Amino acid sequence: MRDANPIRGVMSRQRAARCPSAARLFGLALACACGSVSSPPANAPSPLRPLEEASSPVAPGGACRVGKQPGLSEQPRLIAPDQRVPDFLLATEGCDIFDSRELVGKLPFVVVFFASWCSVCEQKMPELRQALRERAEELTAVFVSLDDAGGWAGTEAFLSRHGLVPTSAVAGRDFLGFSLGYNPFRSVPVVVVVGRSGRVVDIQIGVREGDGRELARALDAAIEELPERAIFTSYRRP
Repeated sequence: MRDANPIRGVMSRQRAARCPSAARLFGLALACACGSVSSPPANAPSPLRPLEEASSPVAPGGACRVGKQPGLSEQPRLIAPDQRVPDFLLATEGCDIFDSRELVGKLPFVVVFFASWCSVCEQKMPELRQALRERAEELTAVFVSLDDAGGWAGTEAFLSRHGLVPTSAVAGRDFLGFSLGYNPFRSVPVVVVVGRSGRVVDIQIGVREGDGRELARALDAAIEELPERAIFTSYRRP
């Protein structure tokens, strides 16, 4: 049955009968093609160790630190506004599939990183939810949980508390390549707004005064952008 979550927007509702296996196979195929992410089965040990808890729980700007992945680059790498965002293939806990081939360069979308234990995320969600609901027919929202491995009960409670489907989020620790590619700051909340062109319009970290106005502006700009490789011709009126 299709859920009625108004924030899901125009996300592809491609379903996989055996979600973990299908997602893993799709992920491996896409990783070979573009070097992005892989998706291990839910019952298999992750090839990467879980993110470590940071010594300081609060990052600059009011965001909560998630920690860092041992062995990965220590230098955060921000996606530049003129750079096409990385490709991805993600599966939610409810087995919905997010395929970048259906989004990047075609439709505007928003990636929201959060954690159930993050008090700043609780502050961010109401304003964010309202802005997305007002544009639900024009935007796709991807919610990425950075809760500890095995802590999905807290994630479900967070999603339900904020009016979202409990299984609608992606487990970010199962897709670390994607998580660190779109959120090199290793903090939550982080909101990445990607325009119809497939390029970043804005990134918000934590909670700051004026975020609501800036988010609304960024979302509208993302919607108004032209699709990637769109070609228009002009002519002089007679």
